[in-house]
Amino acid sequence: MKNRIFIGCLLLLSLCSVLFLYHFRVEADSRTQQPAEGTAFSHDLFDQVLQEHVDKNGRVNYTKLKANPEKLEAYLDLLAVASPTEWSYNAQLTFWINAYNALVIKGVIDHYPTTSVRKVKWFNGFFSRLKFQAAGKTYTLNEIEHGILREEFPDPRVHFAIVCASFSCPPLWNRAFSAETIEERLETSTFNFIQNPEQVRIDRAKRRVYVSKIFKWYDDDFKEGYAGVADFLADYLPPEDAEFLESTDVKFQYLDYDWTLNDQKP
Repeated sequence: MKNRIFIGCLLLLSLCSVLFLYHFRVEADSRTQQPAEGTAFSHDLFDQVLQEHVDKNGRVNYTKLKANPEKLEAYLDLLAVASPTEWSYNAQLTFWINAYNALVIKGVIDHYPTTSVRKVKWFNGFFSRLKFQAAGKTYTLNEIEHGILREEFPDPRVHFAIVCASFSCPPLWNRAFSAETIEERLETSTFNFIQNPEQVRIDRAKRRVYVSKIFKWYDDDFKEGYAGVADFLADYLPPEDAEFLESTDVKFQYLDYDWTLNDQKP
């Protein structure tokens, strides 16, 4: 009897160890394929991937993309060896926004099927323990977002351009960002997000403003050129709503964040 209990405990411990190692190990995406010599960097392949696999609501057909990843993989090969440091500001910003969104998609299809990025790795490990190659170095998604985008390109509108593959994220556009239209795209992405009542809504009767948790998590970013979240929102709301936000007795309440995967599957 004691032997059976002992063996059972060993088996349970082994199972727990396997689960622990799976969820806490660091995974690195190794790029062995090198682009052909003389190949110029372009976001065209990623643009094609988005057009073919993302619908008008920003939902991704991960099933189809996982079965046909060739264009995405070829684009990631280009990302891995690109040298954006000598490019213009807009070109560099475009590179890192597209890189983040493409690598999120790569992380999802590598672990698909799943219903949420939070189920890929415990304790937010999808963003902190999956590693990818970009611009000649290895990065986690957190390192790209916090160490590059937020540090080197301090523009709060970036939060509405990068997509974490979840329902409460900004919707993924079915076109890649480009340096030529980056300013227009940032403005449109921000405007659309703030105009969406699922992300920002005002209850005048209760004198409350319900907003996405993005505005809570990155509160300091909305002080870059603004007096805070309310001042930032005012730029993208009708005048009467902007004036309401300036009232001293208005309270902000943060909406629950839905981490359900932005999958086209029902």
